Amino acid sequence: MPLERAELKLKEHTSLKDLEQKVDTSIERGASISESFQINKIIILVAVALVLRGILNYTPPITPLRTGDKAPNFSLKLVNGTIFNFSPDHMHHHQGLSADGKPLVMFFYANWCPCSNASAQFLKQAYEEFSGVDLIGIGIQDNETDLSNFLEKHKLKFPAGFDLKQEIARSYGVTTTPTTIFINKEAKIDSIFVGKIKKYEEVSERIEKIR
Repeated sequence: MPLERAELKLKEHTSLKDLEQKVDTSIERGASISESFQINKIIILVAVALVLRGILNYTPPITPLRTGDKAPNFSLKLVNGTIFNFSPDHMHHHQGLSADGKPLVMFFYANWCPCSNASAQFLKQAYEEFSGVDLIGIGIQDNETDLSNFLEKHKLKFPAGFDLKQEIARSYGVTTTPTTIFINKEAKIDSIFVGKIKKYEEVSERIEKIR
C-alpha cells in the first residue's frame, strides 16, 4: 500500500476512534447530568415534604393565663353526652341546669398521673360541700376509656369530659396535670393551682374567695 494511502487510512481510523470516544464521553456526561437531575429532584421533593409536615404539625406556643385575665370561651362534650358551654362574653355557662354567672372551678387531670389521682378526693369533697359554684373535670393526655376509669375509681359526680385535641388546655395555658383553675363571677381568672393538692383547704379557701 502506498504510504499516502496508509497515512489516510490511519487518519480515518484515528478520527473514527476519536469520534467514538467523544460519543462515549457525551453519553457518560448525559447520564451524569440525568443522574444529577434525579438526585436534585429527590432532594427537592424531600425538602418540600418536610416543610409541609412542619406546617401541618405546627401548633402555636402555649401562653399561660394570669390572675385577672378573662377566661376563654369553650365547649366540652361530657361523658353523659351533654355539652358544657362556657361563654364569658355572654356571662353564661351551662350543662342544662346551671344558672348564669356562676363561679367555675376547672380541674385538668390525667388518669396516669399520680398527682391527679391524689388530688381527686379534695375536688370530690368540694363538689359535695359547695353550692353556687360549678366544678368541671377536664381529662387531657388520656383516652376516653381512661377518663371514665378515673371518674369511676374516685366516684366523682361532677361533670367531666375529654379534651381530645387539648384545645381547652391550650387556651387556658395548661401544660401540667393536675392544674386547677378558679374563675370568679366576672368570668376572670381568680387563681391557678398547679400540681398536687395536698390538703382540702387549698381548694376550699379558693372556692370561698370566688363565691
